[in-house]
Amino acid sequence: MPTQALTIPPNLLAIPGVQPLELTVVEAADLGPRMRRITLTSSTLKDFTWQAGQDVMLVLGQAGDRALSRRYTIRSHRPQEATLELNIVAHGVDGIGAHWAANARPGDRVNGVGPRGKIYLDPDAEWHLFLGDETAGPATLAMMEALSAQTPAFAFLEVTDRNDQLPSASKAVTWLHRDSTPALQSTLLRQALESFDLPNGRGHVYINGEVQLVSDLKRTALAKGLEPEQVAFKAYWGRGKANAGNGEPEQRPT
Repeated sequence: MPTQALTIPPNLLAIPGVQPLELTVVEAADLGPRMRRITLTSSTLKDFTWQAGQDVMLVLGQAGDRALSRRYTIRSHRPQEATLELNIVAHGVDGIGAHWAANARPGDRVNGVGPRGKIYLDPDAEWHLFLGDETAGPATLAMMEALSAQTPAFAFLEVTDRNDQLPSASKAVTWLHRDSTPALQSTLLRQALESFDLPNGRGHVYINGEVQLVSDLKRTALAKGLEPEQVAFKAYWGRGKANAGNGEPEQRPT
């Protein structure tokens, strides 16, 4: 039997700039061993407006009288078909978000709000550079695809291996494979940023992913002479940090 949607709590509806979303799953499939693609539909998506890099917040559970929600970056939006595509990393933990992503089926209903997020393309930048781990993939590809073909753009994305690479028409993405190296011990992204020659002109750098990785890459970017306002960053998750407020268990370093 399809899953029924939970009520959107008033505090989410009160977030400035969002609209309520009553969504139905139309497709759920694996993109690789650690990524799920979930396509959602709603009549309201025909008039939905957003900027590449933003996300939606979905109500996925309940703890007493408190709603448990998770935020997922919008991979793509097709207004003519009234659909949103989400690409969701499976971290191998038994939390509310991982459970929903793994078990979503066509016909399931889920409510939420959107769009959310304040990190999107700098319209004045002459070039763009994106860095992050698996969780940064959907936002990075969405933002790169929103740029004109004449705008220089570069991306370095670290994943476990080639099976985790996401499909994209962009040839400007360099996929870095850490293979058997534990994620917290990998220095692939820092090395890529250190050796990257910044193009001429005033550009913008976008860093997303695990909290320790984001902090390290931010320091590296500033050390290359970039000004703070040229670096946008967001930690999507953190190893070893409890996320009980969003219904997720503690995640241990790997």
